[in-house]
Amino acid sequence: MIRTGKLTVVFCLFVAVGLIGQQGCAKAPLSLSPAGVTAFQNSQIQKSLDTIRDIAIDANATTPPVLDTATTRKVVTWHQSAITVLHARGAGWVSALTTSLDELQKQLPASERKTLAPYIALAKTILVEVAPS
Repeated sequence: MIRTGKLTVVFCLFVAVGLIGQQGCAKAPLSLSPAGVTAFQNSQIQKSLDTIRDIAIDANATTPPVLDTATTRKVVTWHQSAITVLHARGAGWVSALTTSLDELQKQLPASERKTLAPYIALAKTILVEVAPS
């Protein structure tokens, strides 16, 4: 369970380090087919998007809640849309996901923005590193 204060910071750093560690293997193995590369990229990007949703849900489940229920709903709704965009991979999907992350951060209440900001930044970094150039 996440608590406010030093424990929250330690938890955030722990998760961020874990996700950054995954970035070392962000590029698809050379032996994959084109479909395999796409699946690998989707998996890596989706993990970072899922983390934002999971942190929001966990932060809302604490006593007292770190994130408000309305904020958590907003994040879950955003996540559903982001996953749809990721799997469709239509024209401009990387830009659409990056913009959606920026908009999500803008829409969060200032008092709650700092809780999700590191995970949003990390997701944007992973998206840039993993997405095809």
